[in-house]
Amino acid sequence: MRKIIDAVYSAIERVMRYLTMILLVLMVIIVFANVVSRYYLHASLAWSEEVARFMLVWLVFIGSFLAYIHDEHLGLDILVTKFPPTLRKIVGFFTNLLIIFALYAVMEGGYLLMRDNFDWLSPAAEIPQGYVYFVVPFVCGLMIVQAVLKTYYLLAGTNQRQGGSSC
Repeated sequence: MRKIIDAVYSAIERVMRYLTMILLVLMVIIVFANVVSRYYLHASLAWSEEVARFMLVWLVFIGSFLAYIHDEHLGLDILVTKFPPTLRKIVGFFTNLLIIFALYAVMEGGYLLMRDNFDWLSPAAEIPQGYVYFVVPFVCGLMIVQAVLKTYYLLAGTNQRQGGSSC
């Protein structure tokens, strides 16, 4: 079962990494095209700033997911590392529960934001805002799954595939 979970999660991570690369390359191309258009053709691409901003939003959320997989978010563990292993496991468990609760709250709010804004079009690109906000519940859902896996690995006493423990 663990091999299946790891294989699925490796595939998801790979897709997210490629999506990040594609979004970043497209964002650079769009912004560069706008700069060239503005300075050499004396005509600005009206939609380019909006689309680049939307891509940046997606990059931030996908990047936060990738950072969470590998425990690369900023954390203060000075005190926790001095705890005995049992207490460290308890603190890690409650930390993961708090993370799951916070992610669920953000996911629910993001879903409501996404649902309520599909009729609202962005001014220049005329993209429904719901597509922009879709990244919030999507990434938060993936992070909740990762938090549950981290909690399981913590309680089972096994090392995670991706990185260290939460504490």
